[in-house]
Amino acid sequence: MRRSISRVVLLFFLAVFSFSYAQDIDDLSKLNVDDLSDAQIEAYMVRVQESGLTMEQLELLARQRGMSSSQISKLRQRILKVQTGETTDQGIIANENRIRGNYEIEDKVLFFDNLITPDSLETEKLPIFGAKIFESALTFESPTNVATPESYVLGPGDEVIIDIYGASEITYQQTISPDGKILISGVGPISLGGVPIRTARSRVFNQLSSIYSGLKGSRPNTFMDLSIGDIRTIKINVVGNVKRPGTYALSSFSSAFNALYEAGGPDENGSMRQIDIIRSGERIATLDIYKYFFEGDILGNPPLQEGDVIVVKTYANRVVYAGEVKQPAVYEFLEGEHYSDLLGFSGGATAIGYTDNVTLFRSNGRAKSLKTFGKAEYDKVSLYDGDSIYVVAMSDTYGNRVKIEGAVEQPGFYELKENMKLSELLSISNLSKDAYLERGNIIRLENDLSLSNQSFDLMSVLSGKSDYQLRNEDLVKIPSILDIEERKTVSILGEIRNEGDYPFVEGMTVEDLITISGGLLASANTSKVEVARRVSKDSKDFKTALIFDFKINSNLSLNDSASTFELKAFDLVTIKASALFRTQKSIKIEGEVMRPGFYALETEEDRLTDLIRRAGGLTFYAYPEGASLIRDLNLNQEEEEEVEEERTIETTSTDEGDFYRKQQLEGLIQRDSVDQLNTELLAKKEAIGIQLDKALKSPKSNYNIILEDGDVISIPKELQTVRVRGEVLYPTRIMFDRLANFRDYISLAGGFSDNAQTKRSYIVYANGRAKRTKKLLFFKVFPSVEPGADIFVPQRPERRKLTPGEILGITSGLASLSLVIVQMVNVLD
Repeated sequence: MRRSISRVVLLFFLAVFSFSYAQDIDDLSKLNVDDLSDAQIEAYMVRVQESGLTMEQLELLARQRGMSSSQISKLRQRILKVQTGETTDQGIIANENRIRGNYEIEDKVLFFDNLITPDSLETEKLPIFGAKIFESALTFESPTNVATPESYVLGPGDEVIIDIYGASEITYQQTISPDGKILISGVGPISLGGVPIRTARSRVFNQLSSIYSGLKGSRPNTFMDLSIGDIRTIKINVVGNVKRPGTYALSSFSSAFNALYEAGGPDENGSMRQIDIIRSGERIATLDIYKYFFEGDILGNPPLQEGDVIVVKTYANRVVYAGEVKQPAVYEFLEGEHYSDLLGFSGGATAIGYTDNVTLFRSNGRAKSLKTFGKAEYDKVSLYDGDSIYVVAMSDTYGNRVKIEGAVEQPGFYELKENMKLSELLSISNLSKDAYLERGNIIRLENDLSLSNQSFDLMSVLSGKSDYQLRNEDLVKIPSILDIEERKTVSILGEIRNEGDYPFVEGMTVEDLITISGGLLASANTSKVEVARRVSKDSKDFKTALIFDFKINSNLSLNDSASTFELKAFDLVTIKASALFRTQKSIKIEGEVMRPGFYALETEEDRLTDLIRRAGGLTFYAYPEGASLIRDLNLNQEEEEEVEEERTIETTSTDEGDFYRKQQLEGLIQRDSVDQLNTELLAKKEAIGIQLDKALKSPKSNYNIILEDGDVISIPKELQTVRVRGEVLYPTRIMFDRLANFRDYISLAGGFSDNAQTKRSYIVYANGRAKRTKKLLFFKVFPSVEPGADIFVPQRPERRKLTPGEILGITSGLASLSLVIVQMVNVLD
């Protein structure tokens, strides 16, 4: 008994506490029993006993929501500890406080009831089945332009049309008088009120044959037809539980459904199954809306007559049908109907509804009870007022499937047939050519949800020497040779169009690999191609690789030595560059030269003066002292990525020298270059401080530097200003004065600011060279100033102020130190 109660409590808590850990109440896979406190478990034990659910029903619901067997075992042990009075450790108690603070478990005690109990089904506000029929676009207005039924009973106000044709032709249009008669000239009054139209036709025919002899006889030559023109209006009373009770004027063709439509249909408490039609104080029919719609029963929907009363009674019995059903709603049923009738009205369960066992919740006056029944009892289980039926979704687990994956042509799930063997599964899934025939695995889910492994020899199974019985949810894995063995490749580097690794192919030669990789570059040296081969693991040689080299033809035609040399897996082919191969290199000169523009370098040792000579020399306005050279940084890929990262990170630079250097470089480019370089290109260039004036005077000196590919030489006009920037009161440009010194320009810019670090002031000349302020003994020696120079005054580093706590700490330390010194002095005295 104790074990049974624990199992029920266990499953109940699994449903309850899942609400606290996931918003999806159907997912219990993430529940961790270790996070539950003893107080939380005790809080719900009483509710389990009151739920009235059986162990099987709770277990089914919990497993469908992802509960694991390991968590079931843990929770069972915790429940037993609580029942025996054992307490958990401090860690669990701390966890309890956390859960209560974050999730408010005690406020969620109705979660389980909201999940499956009848109370939840009754309060879900499900629609009353059939109520919306009278609110939809489908109308039940009284018909007018329809053929008159032969059973139609004539009455006062109906218009009768009598057509005579043949030997005689005439039409009579008469309206039936209040006393039920029409009057035809030469015939007299004819009584038609209260008779069906077929009877009326016979009476009129007999009366008219007295004046139209051709209507009768063996060979009549005159004929008659009677029809209804305008029809009369009748008044009907609709009373009882309808939305708009009252008296309604309707067409005499109307039925009970037309009257109900005009009255808005039954209200919330009105019956759909027992609607009485009263005529002259007697019930002539009972309308059942369900049968009218689902069975086409028109016996309860007769044509109405003047003075009929439609009475909508209060419903007697209703049942809630919800869950995985096609039309969840509140259904009305009659005494003697069964669950099978409910299926007919609702359409039954959905495709994922679990129908092998259905649970019915019932209130018998004092307590609630359950009834679970299968398909064999569908037409035997009677329904009672207040019953609730909830169809749960079937489990996501399969009872007859296996899966195969890996080196097969059609991987996936397959039906597990009776006594199915591994060989049969392999035959229908078709092994791939790369299947590894030495070994395979069957991963099996055991009854305790643990996994086991069964290895097999695939070749032995294929030959019929061995075979294995498959079980539900088995996973068969067929490894691929490509997975088991190292992927075989060959590599090629050097003067080739597409460097990299390529799949190894038996019989491949060096020329084949070069062809596959896109061919040789023009710089390739074909006189000595090198192949590096792995050393065998069994080799006793301590070499890291075996080297082979030979010549190939530049057009990759067959070569006696190379074409007979076959590559092996993991060979590395290296194509060297030709020592004499050179690519064109260009530079640019702009500004004050006779022929500015691009120039190709003639030799690897072309210098500044060589380019000036080829450009026709300097113009009259050239200022060689301010000439600058901008050069590419020639960064590798990793360095370029670092530059790009620094460029995209928007931070305040603490290195003012670097900041001003970038500004100076940007200024040089914008000053003279016709190209407007963007920030990205600017980050990859640097200014080289050259002295063109000295290079022109002494071409053999070190001032005459060697040029490189991509260099840009800029020769400005004579510059006449000096710019002062940084920590001065008024940063500005000042006209150059040969008599003014560094301090004079600072003064003209307003002088140093309070944050200026004067000893670190420096100047950058027009050609990109820089010179800093020096200190000689107690004096500062400032650099000289030239036209076009930039003077920079850095900012003094900001000093962090001490916090009150730090000041108090320093003061206390000094006081303690003073006390120690005083004590030492006293000891010495």
